[in-house]
Amino acid sequence: MTVIKTFTFIDESGVLNPVHDGKSYFGIGAFKHIKPIALLERLHPVYEGLVSQLKKDETKVEFSFKSTTSKSIQFDIDFISKLDGDYDWEFNCLYFDTNDIGFIKPANHIQRWGKYVSFIKMLVKKTVWKSEETIIIADYQRKPKDSRKKIEFVCQDIPKVYNILQTESHGVLPVQLADMLLGGFLYSLNPDSGDKEGNKTRIAQKVLELKRKVGKNKFNCWEVDWSRK
Repeated sequence: MTVIKTFTFIDESGVLNPVHDGKSYFGIGAFKHIKPIALLERLHPVYEGLVSQLKKDETKVEFSFKSTTSKSIQFDIDFISKLDGDYDWEFNCLYFDTNDIGFIKPANHIQRWGKYVSFIKMLVKKTVWKSEETIIIADYQRKPKDSRKKIEFVCQDIPKVYNILQTESHGVLPVQLADMLLGGFLYSLNPDSGDKEGNKTRIAQKVLELKRKVGKNKFNCWEVDWSRK
């Protein structure tokens, strides 16, 4: 059996301890690609355009769903559009309403970190291919000193993950792409959560359009059912 080497870029969205009632979604998204270098060659000119538009130091600029503005929106849409005609990617996410009565909220930062690592494992186990070996590159989350759960445990528990790295998202465009796809999808579930200028709505519409176009073989989202183990 031929082994397919992939890169899996992971980002999260939402909070595990919401401060308001009503729907409050949290999700883990994984953007997988076989040829990320070719993808970066298409993404980087859009990034350079965004840097020029915002007139900021490039170390302070990134594509972010929650930070989209009227100045960035067209670049945000173009960024996602670079996936059109690309057949080497896949996006998967797990999500849930953190106000669901079945979800046990973390009581402290150690438990929040533990759940974060567990959700990554849940998602990767569900989506890793039989013929795949992947390296995970995840948005940086600080591990509490008192926690015994290491993110390296993902590799130990899932042999097809041969390495894992946490890094600041502003330096990794595919992690930012995971952010945009996840953010757009989650926003579509709760469109009344605030969008005065309509920019988030436009991104969500673009993400759903992409999801419909590529189908379930490339874009899958699963809601966690807390009534089941």
